Amino acid sequence: MDDFKTSLIDKPSEYINTILNTALDDPVLLRVAIRRCRLDCAEAERRIAKLKEDNKEYVPKNDYLALQQTYDELIKSSEQLKQNFRNAKVEYNTLKEKLDHLIKDRDKYFTLCETYRATLTPRPKWERCTSIVERWNELSLGKTSNERVDILLNEIIGGNDIYNNVLHFIGLGFDSKVPTFLQTTASIRNRHFMQRDVSLLIEDIWKQKIEYDSQRQSVETSKSYVKISLVDFVHIYFKQRFPDDELLQLEWGYNLVASCRRFKSYADINLFWNVLLGKIEEKFYYENQVLSVESK
Repeated sequence: MDDFKTSLIDKPSEYINTILNTALDDPVLLRVAIRRCRLDCAEAERRIAKLKEDNKEYVPKNDYLALQQTYDELIKSSEQLKQNFRNAKVEYNTLKEKLDHLIKDRDKYFTLCETYRATLTPRPKWERCTSIVERWNELSLGKTSNERVDILLNEIIGGNDIYNNVLHFIGLGFDSKVPTFLQTTASIRNRHFMQRDVSLLIEDIWKQKIEYDSQRQSVETSKSYVKISLVDFVHIYFKQRFPDDELLQLEWGYNLVASCRRFKSYADINLFWNVLLGKIEEKFYYENQVLSVESK
């Protein structure tokens, strides 16, 4: 029996199965076979454990391929992000350079502005001219300071009026609505009267009219006497001043009207102009003269 057991040691399972098939009824053989199976099972478990220990660092091929694909995608995404970062860095450097230039220009112009503020004459308040020049906003729109100074100078000499920029006036004709001292169809020379010239002329016209009215009143009875209107007297005035030159009478008449339009911002000229147009009565001139004398 012991020899039989010894003969089965180190024998493969197939051999043992063959022996078992021939001796299934032998209990001794069965015990030997069971023992042998237990030894083989233990050896198999040991080998499996060893294989697991030896291959614990390895992953399955499917998992490896999936991880490899994910890794490739992440690498590609990383390269795209790196390229975007490089582009953004280039744009940032460009913008930073431009910003540095802008800061330098700002500092330069600020220093220049402060220098000008401290050394140059302050900017004039041009809006104050609107109270003097009626069409100031229209005349000064889009003009430089030098051009605005020219406008003011022209206003002093009447150069901003449309009638002052023409060489000749066009005659108004012989209509009954046209004042007698302006009735003509000829072309009349523009003499470009200055403000002082117009004021002196108006002063003389008033003086001559007062004398004319006094002489007429002394001749006629006070009840029947009616004062001649200023517009009619102007015609008489120019005829008396230039008795032999009708063209000169017309020239002075047209230049008087044009100058009154230009210099109507002056009180004396404006009063004469309104009386001449019939907007106010002549008595306001005399009342104004009385107030002026009393105020002195």
